[in-house]
Amino acid sequence: MPIKENFPINAIIGSFFIALVCIFVGKGISISPTIIPLVLVISMFVFLLTFIKTDWVMLILIYAMLLSPEINFGEITSQRAIAIRIEDLLIIVFSLAWFARLALHSRLSLIKRTPINRWIALYAAIFTLSTINGMLTNNVKPLTGIFYILKYLEYYLVFYLVLGIIKSKSQVKAYLKAFIITFAIVNIYACTQIGSGRVSAPFEGEIGEPNTLGGYQVLILSIIMGLLSHMRLKKWRWPLIALALFSLVPFAYTLSRASYLAIIPAYLTVIILHKTKRRNVFVGFLMTVIILLIFFFPKNVKDRIFYTFVPVKQEGIPTFKLLGIELGPSASARLQSWSVAVNRWQKKPYIGYGITAAGFLDSQYFSNLVELGTIGLVAFLALLSSIFRNTLRIYRNSNDEIFKGLSLGFLAGHVGLLFHAIAANTFIIIRIMEPYWFLLAMIMAIPKLEKSQENIPSIEIEENKVKSLKNTDMLLNSKIA
Repeated sequence: MPIKENFPINAIIGSFFIALVCIFVGKGISISPTIIPLVLVISMFVFLLTFIKTDWVMLILIYAMLLSPEINFGEITSQRAIAIRIEDLLIIVFSLAWFARLALHSRLSLIKRTPINRWIALYAAIFTLSTINGMLTNNVKPLTGIFYILKYLEYYLVFYLVLGIIKSKSQVKAYLKAFIITFAIVNIYACTQIGSGRVSAPFEGEIGEPNTLGGYQVLILSIIMGLLSHMRLKKWRWPLIALALFSLVPFAYTLSRASYLAIIPAYLTVIILHKTKRRNVFVGFLMTVIILLIFFFPKNVKDRIFYTFVPVKQEGIPTFKLLGIELGPSASARLQSWSVAVNRWQKKPYIGYGITAAGFLDSQYFSNLVELGTIGLVAFLALLSSIFRNTLRIYRNSNDEIFKGLSLGFLAGHVGLLFHAIAANTFIIIRIMEPYWFLLAMIMAIPKLEKSQENIPSIEIEENKVKSLKNTDMLLNSKIA
């Protein structure tokens, strides 16, 4: 009789992705600067380390998200450039190692089941098809479209890699510590820039991105607020409070109005969802901050906020009104660009023009509307809604103080970023989205982790029963002898 063998699906998937990545890495090396050989040596080290200490690689990745330099490959359009960061290479190398493990171990799975999988798949399919269509209709340059599709897919790759690695609460705690340490380093660096203009994160190039730093701060500050609302250990509470207060200084000097807008709903989310006595502490702190803002905040921060509502005539920029109030040139320019975006969308309303076809547009929602059309925007909003609903469910069902604090903090950060995205392309910014999807994977792993924690006591009870039975048998045997 013929021997039946299991279909080696993991080996085929792993081999396919390894071959695909090797093609792109080879192409990158052929057009890359001389620093690439050094990067490749480091990459080989990371590849080997993945098989020995996977958690070490993940910790390196967390630090690299905000603290790694970038390698520019030159501009590919008048407004877009190919910029690859060290963490991009780490993700590629780690993915190769993970696919190799998939090929060797049939029990491992590439994609873990989560409630948001179908929405990720739907959104990814739409932006891929829309961009391919944009290439065919000459609205998107092929090389540009390919690089940006891969960039968007990278966020989901981070999500599934982390989800496949997390097996215990100790890993979650280690990753959270790494995020908090990185946050502290970034804020210390930002403070060194105060007095020389708007502050930004490390390795942002000659022209920094204060809006990116502000969005990142909103996300991690929300995580810290969530942890503070539920953690009982005083040895962590006071350092976290000190870090949160300290981070408000560089946050203010980002002069990012989108970030100022985002932090308010993020904070209110913690207050509304956290129904314990500590909520009064958060309300009191909010009132204190409002008073300090009125009397003691730096003049340039106040000017930046009020500048939004100071009409100044500039050539080519009409003055817009909001609720009868005339807006400044910066806000008016944004509204004008949104108006132009709506006009473009009306000409191609269903699947849009493809990624990057909208050019530089300061709004995630209007950018999605032009690039991916109505279908793409609806899929994007459905994904965000699914993330909110499932994280809220995990928060309400969790009994662990760290898991509960993490999920509440992420909910607050998620809400904050929804507001941040009104005036920024928040959900495609690397330094916001890589931490975002990493943290989301940690949250989606919580139900499974809590089940495993519940099983540990029962296993220990069974082991103790077996030991007691063995001891009883030994005692009886000795008496009989």
